[in-house]
Amino acid sequence: MSKLVIFCLYFTSFLPLWISILFIDIKSYLENTGNLWTERISIFIILLAGFISLVLLPFVFTANSIEGSTKVMIKDARDDKTITSEYLLSYILPLFAFDFTKWDQVVLFLVFFVTLLFLRIRHNHFNANILLEILNYRIFTCELEDEDKNVIIRNIISRRTLNTHKGEFIYLKSLNNEIKLDIRVKKRVNPITSDIIL
Repeated sequence: MSKLVIFCLYFTSFLPLWISILFIDIKSYLENTGNLWTERISIFIILLAGFISLVLLPFVFTANSIEGSTKVMIKDARDDKTITSEYLLSYILPLFAFDFTKWDQVVLFLVFFVTLLFLRIRHNHFNANILLEILNYRIFTCELEDEDKNVIIRNIISRRTLNTHKGEFIYLKSLNNEIKLDIRVKKRVNPITSDIIL
């Protein structure tokens, strides 16, 4: 996974915070006539990073080519429900302690935010993402069997309810060492032989 994709996933995972900051900064901008550079810069950067993320991430998550993917069979799958509450407590709630209309508080926030970003990129880490939840992606912990009959455990992001697809083959692309993306391949039928073409 590229560093830009990791950044976009990281940025969009804080979507409730960015909406809150935009609300606070726009309100401050409309109500005050003093030095509003903190609000202007903040609004511009959030909107720019949001635009880049919303343009790039659909390309990553709507891949329908099996090139570079791994074919596996689902032996068992369960919905990972703990990741969302851990995410909210660890990442979102502490960030509401900053006043984003004051430049010194913004600098303190950026120290915290950039440190977490550095650790995410350094360890190629992925966590729950509210945007993916809105787009109906869920994380499943799956017991899989590869083509060599090896049993492996992987966390998979999918729009499908994987625990209802036991015994079926799926194609996975790697987002990082721990998280894989379920590729939904559009099947086409060869009109001459009636074979399924992937």
